[in-house]
Amino acid sequence: MRNHLWACGDGAFGQRGNCEMNSHDQVVFRRVDLNLTEKGLVGYQPRLICSAWETSYVVLSCDEKGSDVLISMGSNDFGDLGVGQTVRAELYHTVAFDHLRVDGLALDLVKVISMTAGQHHIIAHVNVRLHDQSHRNLLVGWGAARHGQLGGDTSMLNKKTPYFCIPKIIETFYSDDPVIAVALGSQHSIFRHESGRLSCLGSNKKAQTTGLDMFRQVSVVGCTWNGSYFLDSGTLYATGSHSKGQLGRSLLPDSPSSSIQPHPVELPFNTKPSPDSNVFGIACGSEHVIALRADCSPPEVWGWGWNEHGNMGLGSTMDILMPSKLWPLETSMRIGLPVGIWAGCGTSWIALEEQRR
Repeated sequence: MRNHLWACGDGAFGQRGNCEMNSHDQVVFRRVDLNLTEKGLVGYQPRLICSAWETSYVVLSCDEKGSDVLISMGSNDFGDLGVGQTVRAELYHTVAFDHLRVDGLALDLVKVISMTAGQHHIIAHVNVRLHDQSHRNLLVGWGAARHGQLGGDTSMLNKKTPYFCIPKIIETFYSDDPVIAVALGSQHSIFRHESGRLSCLGSNKKAQTTGLDMFRQVSVVGCTWNGSYFLDSGTLYATGSHSKGQLGRSLLPDSPSSSIQPHPVELPFNTKPSPDSNVFGIACGSEHVIALRADCSPPEVWGWGWNEHGNMGLGSTMDILMPSKLWPLETSMRIGLPVGIWAGCGTSWIALEEQRR
């Protein structure tokens, strides 16, 4: 079975590949043809995708060919493409890893485990085989780095336009507590380790990383542009910007950042003191959050935060300061049951499983 890419929305910078760019085409899904045969990638097919502000990324895999191929399409404002400062007009670009070294050894094979994009920085979790035939897990990143969200030399921080235009190693895993999940905000990066602890890089201007190192049983983590959200022992916590009610609790939207600490989201139902929480999934948009509650019948979707574009689907554009039920409502009961959620910049998506009659 072949995997196929489809895209819609703005394609002004080529972030939708070769989809035609006109007003009608933006509002319907069109299949993306990457011309893999012409590019010498016979047998490869898309396996992972993610998107930054105006840049898209696709991981292509082929079991018979060894290394994965990571391609990027779209804007290169902060080195987002990962291929250098100067780029030619191409359908897509191939992100290279052959310049990286681990213990002085070059990479012989690269497999992408996962990939996460913030507004203008990207982190990939990769497994590599070195020339001595040993294997390592690495975090590699590129893009905007002014606030330290990609680690690196602190002398770069706060310069006018610091960024990494090709991948750099953020961390090499030798320890017994590797990173297993990554979440990216606009200026910060959060890492969930195998033990359940959190670590972070980048800005804390909005208190988005305040107190995260105190938690030890984290099972889910997510980021808005300026906030952090995580499940610890079955409780959903939030910290960071609250200007649009993003923290989902009884706190004035104009509260100073100095008063913000990780605190439970005030969901109007009980949560269990275990990783098997009622809220088993969260999706963070630019400045709003939706959560999927699984242990009720039917399952429910709740949301809060920025709502200027009606991204809560509640018939208004007023910000939602406290968690509110988005699904099911009386008008939607017969359409389907929620099985997945996603959130973007002013958009929310709910995947439904059609009910049998």
